[in-house]
Amino acid sequence: MVSIRFNGLDPFAFGLEFAAAAAIFLIAAWVILTGSRFVQGGVVERPERVPQLYGYTLCLIGLLWALGSVVGLVESAQKLAAPIYHRPYEFGLQPSVTSFETFRLTYDRVRRYSSADPRETKLDTLPHAELRQRYETFRADRIALTQVEARQSLVKKTISLLLAVGLFAFHWRWLRRRVASPAA
Repeated sequence: MVSIRFNGLDPFAFGLEFAAAAAIFLIAAWVILTGSRFVQGGVVERPERVPQLYGYTLCLIGLLWALGSVVGLVESAQKLAAPIYHRPYEFGLQPSVTSFETFRLTYDRVRRYSSADPRETKLDTLPHAELRQRYETFRADRIALTQVEARQSLVKKTISLLLAVGLFAFHWRWLRRRVASPAA
């Protein structure tokens, strides 16, 4: 997986904070909108606006849900297309399997940092053939595991996308029917 960085900063590092701030902003905007005189029509309250706000809110939720599902589908498709480049652990606590040379370079580092005291860990003096066998086994396992996870994610995200589209379509049609017949 390729990581995009600008001046050493990861632009997606603040994902949770951004999502929380956006959620708070959207909830505040919805509360202000439902309480405003613009929506309620002045001093006289208009209770028919509440179902309309409900419908549009669920359409927005369905749209955002669908966008999140599409992003997940793309990520899963990328994992399935190139499973060898997927890194299951962000902090490098597993050796790289993109090539035998990178496996050799990262194998001892992983062993050192996985032990209780990295300074006392002895270097592994495995013969080249044994290390090559470990690499092939670990690589095959990583590819198989990544492919299974990607397929599971594709199924989950596809079902999620279908549910989101259904939520959006149902409420959009419901809103259109309410506009067509205001007495409903």
